[in-house]
Amino acid sequence: MLVIGSVLITAIAGGYLAYINNMKSLSSSYLDNNYHYAQKLSSNTSDLLDKMQKNISFIAEIAGQESFSQKDLDIVYRGNDQYFNSIVISNSNREVRFVNPGDTGVNVGTLLTSDASLQASLLRKPMISEPYIAVSGRLILMVSAPIFNDSGTYIGFAGGTLYLQEDNALSKLLMEHFYGNGSYVYVADQQGRLIYHPVIERVNEIVKNNKVIERGLSGQSGSQRVVNSEEKSFFAGFAYEPISEWVIVSQTPTAILDKPLRDMLFSLLMKDIPLFLIILIIAVRVSYYISTPLYRLAQFSEEAFDSKKANPPSLPKISSIIYDVNQLHKSMGKYLNLLNEEIQMDGLTGLANRKTFDLNIQEWYEEKIPFALILVDMDHFKQINDTYGHARGDEVLKFVASELRLVATPGDVCFRYGGEEFGILVKFAERHSVLDMAELLRKKIAESECPIEGQGITISIGVALSDTLSGGPEKVIEFADQALYQSKKEGRNRTNIYQE
Repeated sequence: MLVIGSVLITAIAGGYLAYINNMKSLSSSYLDNNYHYAQKLSSNTSDLLDKMQKNISFIAEIAGQESFSQKDLDIVYRGNDQYFNSIVISNSNREVRFVNPGDTGVNVGTLLTSDASLQASLLRKPMISEPYIAVSGRLILMVSAPIFNDSGTYIGFAGGTLYLQEDNALSKLLMEHFYGNGSYVYVADQQGRLIYHPVIERVNEIVKNNKVIERGLSGQSGSQRVVNSEEKSFFAGFAYEPISEWVIVSQTPTAILDKPLRDMLFSLLMKDIPLFLIILIIAVRVSYYISTPLYRLAQFSEEAFDSKKANPPSLPKISSIIYDVNQLHKSMGKYLNLLNEEIQMDGLTGLANRKTFDLNIQEWYEEKIPFALILVDMDHFKQINDTYGHARGDEVLKFVASELRLVATPGDVCFRYGGEEFGILVKFAERHSVLDMAELLRKKIAESECPIEGQGITISIGVALSDTLSGGPEKVIEFADQALYQSKKEGRNRTNIYQE
């Protein structure tokens, strides 16, 4: 009865703990993934809006020439139809001079009466409007820029429109979610109005009372579990887009956890029944050989799960007469090695990734280990991608990563911070030595032969020391980032160290 009771209690407790831990782990994973996806979409949306604003400003510039005609607008529109559903050129009285395409419901001579056109005419500067109902009856959003003639006199504005309830550049960017499991993305403007939603009928609906939208409109980005108006629960990640002041939300239904958790419980049950029968028949002696290694593995799994350190605890050595236990131990060791490598490394460069960096800097700070943070940002990397393509850009990223490894010393952590940003966590660093290291790295990259023939590359560097600054790891990162910004501000290809 003791053996039977022990097995039953262990099975129930283990199943419950596994269920809770897996639920927490999966919940945290979905929240984190949705947050990072929303951040990525926010960055992509910023790039899109910036490109659209630049394009419409260019159109406004050439529209200020006396020779500008409908034919010129037709040519310009063909080069911008992937960004705008239509383009309109208005005079200073908000009357349409030129429009493309011609089936928008707006014709030459039409008087534009919307608040967006009035605001564009009064402000006379580049702007992105709030959604409004146009003369054509469509719900649109307008990106505009003022038009000035050669003498600098205001003569109207150029406006590029997005049809929010039809296919547009924004919807093409947001329509595909990386999960494909009921997850989706939606976007709300400054007024809490939906400007993108996979259900077209909901576009222009006010959702300001949504907790995620409330936090986003206050300028925050993050993640949380939410319940929508239909009483459905979601893991939501949200990000604030600074150019338009929109809130971008990526969310996954919490019901996605039901099946894997049920499968896990069923799998545990199927594994526990044979074990229970063996222990019942062979009794206490065999149960000792079974329970001891399993206990050690279970204890290790709890320690590994709860560990906050960059390097998880090592898998204990197990010697058992039971083949299944030995195979479990080997499989767990192989899986943990593979998992640790995938979790801790950046897939492209082979450096430590952002998560490993966060764990290391927190661990060093808590253990009061003096260190320095060298933040590196490649200068004009976007031009390399735009000129030579992302594949060649990846070669440049790998090259910079290899240079980081060459200047780092044993015990240092080289990492990819994100995009074209890299860094080195220097253990037991001193001011002069870390500056020498940073300068050596900068000069080596500037003087080395780039993987792209004929293309030189440079980097800007910011340095901060933990033992000379007040505050936690977040402050060290912030101060290193400020020093990096100073290097950029001074003309790039420089090294700066933060000083209070």
